[in-house]
Amino acid sequence: MTTAALDQSCLKRRATSLRLRTTLLVIAAIVVVLGTATLVIDFRVDNEVAQRADADLLEHAQALADVFTARTGSSRQPFPSYWVPSFLADDGTIYFRIECRGQHVVSSDDVASLAWPAPAQGQSMAFADVVDHHGTQLRAIALRFTPDLNAMHDEPSDHDTANDTSECLLGLATDRTEMLDFQHSMDRIEFGCVVLGFLVVAILTPLLVTQSLRPLAGLAEAMDKIGPETPSMRLQDTHIRELAPLITRFNAVLSRMEDGLLRERQFASGVAHELRTPLAELRTAIEVELRYPSGRDPHVLLADIGEIGAKMERIVTALLLLTRIEAGIEQLALQRVDVTALTDALVLRHRHRLQERTLDLKLEIEPSVAWMADATLLDVLLGNLLGNALAYAPSGSTVTLRCTPVHWSVINAAPELTGDDIARMKLRFWRKGKDAGVHTGLGLALAASAASAQSLRLELTLHEGNLQASVTP
Repeated sequence: MTTAALDQSCLKRRATSLRLRTTLLVIAAIVVVLGTATLVIDFRVDNEVAQRADADLLEHAQALADVFTARTGSSRQPFPSYWVPSFLADDGTIYFRIECRGQHVVSSDDVASLAWPAPAQGQSMAFADVVDHHGTQLRAIALRFTPDLNAMHDEPSDHDTANDTSECLLGLATDRTEMLDFQHSMDRIEFGCVVLGFLVVAILTPLLVTQSLRPLAGLAEAMDKIGPETPSMRLQDTHIRELAPLITRFNAVLSRMEDGLLRERQFASGVAHELRTPLAELRTAIEVELRYPSGRDPHVLLADIGEIGAKMERIVTALLLLTRIEAGIEQLALQRVDVTALTDALVLRHRHRLQERTLDLKLEIEPSVAWMADATLLDVLLGNLLGNALAYAPSGSTVTLRCTPVHWSVINAAPELTGDDIARMKLRFWRKGKDAGVHTGLGLALAASAASAQSLRLELTLHEGNLQASVTP
């Protein structure tokens, strides 16, 4: 399997893993939410049903107390011991009892087997779940009440007076099996709804997640088309809010990579262009010495070769420094540079070219001129300006070099240049003509970059056939 195929396989596995994780998280979140909501609803429903059942039991207990009060007040006969009210006959299993002053008044069968609740001190009622001897689930209430027997007669009797202040305790227990069955039915319905919802979520969530992640697949396909051969391609903007920042940042990374690639290519082309001449000089010097030995002192010969090597080193150092500064990787270290000494060194460095082309160099150099600049870049800037002037000035002409605290300039004759050429001279590898004539190559482009990096002002002007390159701090 090729590397590209392996990469695509890894990408697919990662995409599947992302889809699976998202699906599981969504399902887990929905299950937790549905489960919690179901538990809350179940608790509320059970509580509401229980409260309604207790309210109904309380109404029955109060009705039974009213019946007891009415029958006791309207009859002087004792209350039947095992009488069952007719309105409780349809409620299934019923247990009740009434005690007044701690004495049994009336009750149903087997009430003694129940664990009746007892109202706390200061409370009129109490509820409790009890079980009879048959195992039937019951809901019981104990209710305190005071029969108002005097209200039932115009004149109180001795029997009434004896009971008008008596406090009675009524106990009533009814079958709660129906309520429990209803609660269980609701539990089954709620559980079934949760299971059904879980199944629906488990089926729909992967489909919805896949549909939601489809833009990522399109984004991956667009990214696959971007490579070193298409550095200018960018991802298309999207209306998806979550992907828009990702696309913006990815495009910004691509822009930085393209800038870096462009700077790398410019550096490579600049090195190739600038080193072509010194390498040719070096090869020529060695070949001439090998074929036609001059008999010169080896130390002098090695010194000349070393000077060419030093020149190439300065070119590479300057180009590398400019590339790093333009990329923001390295900051300039500005310091006080002796421009007068640098200018003298440049003149000494180009003395051979002056002799070869029989040029007359007119110097107007003031002493102790110093600027705040980067020594290496300033050497590149001034050296390229002087080198271009000496290289392309007509043979036998005069080149004027001025150095003052506020101005550094070099003037040479340029009869072939026009005003339109001045605007293009700072472009990389610009050449006027084909095989001959004036061209700047990389020299003035490199000088312009060095001046801009140091915040120096470089101006090229043409006046009466003379080209003036001036630098102002």
